[in-house]
Amino acid sequence: MMRQVQKRRVVVTGMGIATSLGLELEKNWEAVLAGKSGVRRLTYPDTSRSPVQAVGEISDDDWMNIQNAFRDETGHEGERRTLFALWAAKSALDDAGLSETETARDRFGVSVAAGLGVNRIEDIHRWLDSSRRFDYARFIREYQQVAKDSLIKNNSNRPAALIAQKFGLHGFNSTVTTACASATQSIGIGFRAVQRGDAELIVAGGADSMINPVGLIFFVLLGAASVSSGDPSSLCRPFDRKRSGLVMGEGSGFAVLEEESHARRRGARIYAEVSGYGSSMDAYQVTAPHPKGAGAEISMKRALLDSGLTGDAIDYINAHGTSTKLNDAAETLAIKNVFGEDARKLVISSSKSMIGHLLAASGGPEFIYTVLSVRNNVVHPTINLHNPDPKCDLDYVPNEKRFRTIRAALSNSFGFGGQNASIIVKKYE
Repeated sequence: MMRQVQKRRVVVTGMGIATSLGLELEKNWEAVLAGKSGVRRLTYPDTSRSPVQAVGEISDDDWMNIQNAFRDETGHEGERRTLFALWAAKSALDDAGLSETETARDRFGVSVAAGLGVNRIEDIHRWLDSSRRFDYARFIREYQQVAKDSLIKNNSNRPAALIAQKFGLHGFNSTVTTACASATQSIGIGFRAVQRGDAELIVAGGADSMINPVGLIFFVLLGAASVSSGDPSSLCRPFDRKRSGLVMGEGSGFAVLEEESHARRRGARIYAEVSGYGSSMDAYQVTAPHPKGAGAEISMKRALLDSGLTGDAIDYINAHGTSTKLNDAAETLAIKNVFGEDARKLVISSSKSMIGHLLAASGGPEFIYTVLSVRNNVVHPTINLHNPDPKCDLDYVPNEKRFRTIRAALSNSFGFGGQNASIIVKKYE
């Protein structure tokens, strides 16, 4: 006879964040509620001719603060993605009130979404011989000359390994790299690990930065990026008929997911409860979602089924909302298919309108904003929504925050290649 494993309750006890709106949780929350944009003119060196000029970039002052906080890692690693992850993970642990003397570290784990890393053209060009072929022998001899933040020196699992080492998290450890669904999937995996008893506590989230020459041109070649020269703060326009394409951001978001009784025993503050997770795969096209939102529909339905909630219990959706024609319409259709007539009662908003698209990390800050909406009964707006797309005809909370009781909320992340993930947060009782 198969033994029935009882699902344990999982709560959120700490959160940490780094976006173009700042490095502090409260500062980020106040900014998104006010509809403030963190999207600015690109400052990356030697990019004056880049077709992409608007990005949600971490400010120079904040980057300096991160480097000062992790001097050793800055000297040895140097990669923005990894340092963003360390900052947000430490902030989440501090917010959760977890000290270095906390016991049961072998039952504490890490689940990290990591982006693709930095592909440096210099690290290829430098070792071309006179016939323009790559000189492998010379590359091996001169390997130490590779830029320290290069993908060649930073494997995808580097952030997860460093977080575990730095903060003594000796249990469950995973790395997820599934495009724009990565962070929500990493949080879902962490949720499952705690729920089934593989860990008492998981630090889960994601970090990414593709604000570099190869990263910038990648989305231009895909035809997805905004290449407008207009006011940067107005260019990310999810669900708007005059959208110009996605705007890249960078940063990180992590949450401490903890088994309820463990959190209560140590007197932790509980923000909310994670109650359901679902994922799916379109298996349709690498660069386009299923036109009817089939994969997105499956992931939302699975999250609802996992949570035991019905559609009418959800009050808010933090949408993937990329500001691209294909995604916005497909996500809207999927929401209608899942929620039926209740879709008209939902409030929906896109965090990307203010912080840009953090790619593999996007679900991290978006999960955090969703948790805070459930806790505080207020929803941040979708800014720059002035010309509604007729295909996107739900309530996207245009331009002004909305006060409303949020019993439960759903956060969506849908990635290139057809990866989909949805996670549900509800009030803790």
